Amino acid sequence: MSLGSELFAEMSSLVVEAPHQPVDVRAGAAPSILKKAFDVLGSFSPDRRVLSFAEVARASGLPKSTTHRVLAMLVEMGAVEQHTDGYRIGLRMFAVGACSAEVALRDIALPAMEELHRIARQTLHLAVLRGPDVVYIEKLRTHQAVPTPAVVGASLPAHWTAVGKALLAEERAESAASTEVLRSRAGRKMADPAAFAQELTLSRARGYAVDREESVAGLACIAVPIVAGGSAVAALSVAFPAAAGKGEVLLNPLRATAARIGRSLPPALRGSLLRERHAR
Repeated sequence: MSLGSELFAEMSSLVVEAPHQPVDVRAGAAPSILKKAFDVLGSFSPDRRVLSFAEVARASGLPKSTTHRVLAMLVEMGAVEQHTDGYRIGLRMFAVGACSAEVALRDIALPAMEELHRIARQTLHLAVLRGPDVVYIEKLRTHQAVPTPAVVGASLPAHWTAVGKALLAEERAESAASTEVLRSRAGRKMADPAAFAQELTLSRARGYAVDREESVAGLACIAVPIVAGGSAVAALSVAFPAAAGKGEVLLNPLRATAARIGRSLPPALRGSLLRERHAR
């Protein structure tokens, strides 16, 4: 059996043989070949698109011999491709990612986002909630705008982003203010979880959330949830210079765009997005 076939066989066994049995991820449990493959794939990021062998081994935390074996396996399957300067994520991973519900959401939302972008002339973000974080699905930039830390495909702690607050506001305040959600970022700690819970209550009442220089100095955001079938499946935000005010003029176009996107989502996609959100 080839290396790629071995990995494929393990992936198939997880789906076919044990659909109701949890994968053993306890500390000390022997890592599977699939886990090692994802360790290697996780070495790559938007700012590390091409890595040398040594960089992959270092970032994955795997021994060099294991890294070599897993890389060969992923190259055989097309998940990783060899590059002049090392390795990069292969087109097969792009094809797999294109099958996700989030890509379908992005494709449906993009026309409405582009119209709002022309009106607002500010940076827009589309994001979904995953555990204590938000994952960015789309970002439309402007050249003159204040830079934002959001990167498509990457995540940020939900509690210090407007999109995260808009989504957390749809959850119960007591669960949203848990220690996990209010974890610190690079030494920035939420001083008063009770105050944050009150902020979520206010966000629910008024229908939008705000971020005033909590993630980046000089940057403000307002965000609204995208509601479909009575549930929030994503959030949409406008980022603008904090010195420009509170962004009230952007609120109605933002709400109208989010409502338009929500109405456009088919029931099957809504269900898929909600299942993925609650499964993590």
